[in-house]
Amino acid sequence: MEIRRIKKENIKLKNVKSLGITQIKRIENYSETLLDALEKYANEIDSAILAYNKKSCEETMMVKGTRKSSQESTNRKTHMESVEGIAVQIATKLGLNVGATRIMARNHDVGHTFFGHSGEWWISNEKEDCGIGYSVHNAIGPRELIYTNGIYDEILERIKEFNPNIKEKELLRIRRSLWLIFDGINSHNGEKTESRFVPNSKKTQKGFIEELEKCFTIKGFDRTIMPATIEGCLIRLCDKISYIPSDMADGLREGIIDKIDGDYIPVLTSLGISQAEIDNCNARKNYDSIVRKLQIVFTKDVIENSSKKVIKMSPEISTLMHELRNINNREIVRYAVLKEDQNTYPVAIRILMRKFASIVLEGDNFERIKNASEDIEFAKKIIGQYEGTPYEDFAKYISQTTSKDFEFTEKIVSSASRQAIHDEQEIAKKIVINGENFEESEGFPLRDHRIKKYIEFYRNVGIANDDTKEKSSANADADIDIDAEAYEEIAKEHSNYSMREKIALEIGAKYLTTLNDVEFFSLLKKTALINEGQAKRLTMTYREVGKKNLEDELYEHTQAKEIREEQVKETAKIKEAKSLKGKNLHDDR
Repeated sequence: MEIRRIKKENIKLKNVKSLGITQIKRIENYSETLLDALEKYANEIDSAILAYNKKSCEETMMVKGTRKSSQESTNRKTHMESVEGIAVQIATKLGLNVGATRIMARNHDVGHTFFGHSGEWWISNEKEDCGIGYSVHNAIGPRELIYTNGIYDEILERIKEFNPNIKEKELLRIRRSLWLIFDGINSHNGEKTESRFVPNSKKTQKGFIEELEKCFTIKGFDRTIMPATIEGCLIRLCDKISYIPSDMADGLREGIIDKIDGDYIPVLTSLGISQAEIDNCNARKNYDSIVRKLQIVFTKDVIENSSKKVIKMSPEISTLMHELRNINNREIVRYAVLKEDQNTYPVAIRILMRKFASIVLEGDNFERIKNASEDIEFAKKIIGQYEGTPYEDFAKYISQTTSKDFEFTEKIVSSASRQAIHDEQEIAKKIVINGENFEESEGFPLRDHRIKKYIEFYRNVGIANDDTKEKSSANADADIDIDAEAYEEIAKEHSNYSMREKIALEIGAKYLTTLNDVEFFSLLKKTALINEGQAKRLTMTYREVGKKNLEDELYEHTQAKEIREEQVKETAKIKEAKSLKGKNLHDDR
């Protein structure tokens, strides 16, 4: 009996008893069985995806590209290569699918925006303000590759090119399995304090697409999903093994911190880095040896504690690794964005999104963009119209829009709009029920305007009467008796944009997510959104700003602060549970 038919018919355990042990095991490991189909063609798959990952050498990690002073500071490309080396080593030792591991690791950050998480959050904030959802780097990559670039077809063509005798049945099997690679990329965003990863082996291709869509429509959803394969779980942990030591080294290279001291010392010595090694690296101003040694300690621990069914670290090493991350966040990462950055880039993104949207909505462009890749005349028209202008590259980008790409955009914008209405009305209801005052948020004028209108509406229809005023916040989620038509009316009345305008804004935001640091900064200069004086200040390195001025100049993203505080709490809970505080864990291993 075929696995495909078994899964589809959802055979109950009593009906599976007649199957052999091997067949039952294959059903339980359905995703891994699919992934095995790709092992033979890993090189072809990898080379196809890498063609779209060529800008990563000019994309930021923690250190902003325009403020970088050391060529050794990590960029997105060197980070992905580091994750690849670590993940492949572990996969080989554990007997996992090395080919699939390599592909996921080398391309896991293919969707990262300019200026790393900062660019991602700035774009997301602007989208949230417009009521069109969010952009998260782990989902941006698969969306671009699958819908914009048609990567499945390209991979199959490449496989046929190098395997001319391959049968159609085999190609169909490969196509059915490819989603697992992109699921590994989409599920890698593990910013929580996790040390144990078990794959969601019941996930299907349909489930992966649903998760991909929700990453663009539900805030924080990207941090809740688990990969379908053990290889995807491995990437999620190796990402941290790579960037946590590198963030520390980059902060030292850029002068954000002067040397390894203070809170770093007990954590590093507990991980087996001697005080003599730390002193030697401080004297030489070279910390590569410590980075390598930390990554070896973490890697060995994963190998010793993991299997083909679970990826995990020991509680001791995991706690120390996450404590090191928390120190980095406090001492280094929080200084990555300065006030000049915050005063410039979000405003520029807002202006550019609206300019791009106006191009999409001009004349008959909106209708023709729906299948622009098949409309050669439209491509000539739009590219010719903007040739030699700062918007030429955007015109080229939208001229390649496929029907599947546009349909996906329509779908997520529609879902995001409904989700925004629901979320904003829930905020308004709670405020009215509890008799609270609404506090406006920095950078969300349109969203705050909508919420205030909802509050006004609910107060006018008498929700805040004597009975409801006494309701506690615990009951704030109670349903308020307003019919569906009324919801639709107030949503329509308070929406800032029509659906066409929202889709156009999303297309503009989508384009911005594809730019690297150099391309984005160049666009700002071409469009005169920054002048020479601003450009000079925005390219001052962290060393030039100076350690003593960083405290006054830093700007903290709300998202970054919330994540950092959550991570500290999670680590503290683990420490308390395991009674690890003050113990030299390295000696106990």
